[in-house]
Amino acid sequence: MPIIYYDHKCVYCYNYAIWLIRHGLPRSYQFAPLKGKAGQILESQQSGVTKKNSVVLQRGEDLTFESTAIVHMLRALGGYKYLALLLWIVPKPIRNIGYRTFASNRDKLWSTTWVEPTEYEKSFFIE
Repeated sequence: MPIIYYDHKCVYCYNYAIWLIRHGLPRSYQFAPLKGKAGQILESQQSGVTKKNSVVLQRGEDLTFESTAIVHMLRALGGYKYLALLLWIVPKPIRNIGYRTFASNRDKLWSTTWVEPTEYEKSFFIE
């Protein structure tokens, strides 16, 4: 069961999680705050992982970060495989520059509000 660890204080991160669910993310995926209980378990297994300023996608023992994690999430959505492929073609260092730039400036870009999740969407989230 894949787990997507995200910054639970980031409105963009949370809204992206809801967007993924609304666009067909398979039910096998779950979301967990990096600083929550599941994140603490991950940290005990992979020291330093929760200190990264990055989304973390865990599939079994495999961890992916930053833009690579985003590409894998998009690929899991049936209708976005070509967007995922287009992003995958961009060299990882360049993709990650874009990811890090957004992550570092996300609070300065524009204001947005927290999306109100449905009960179904809430079921994807674990502590």
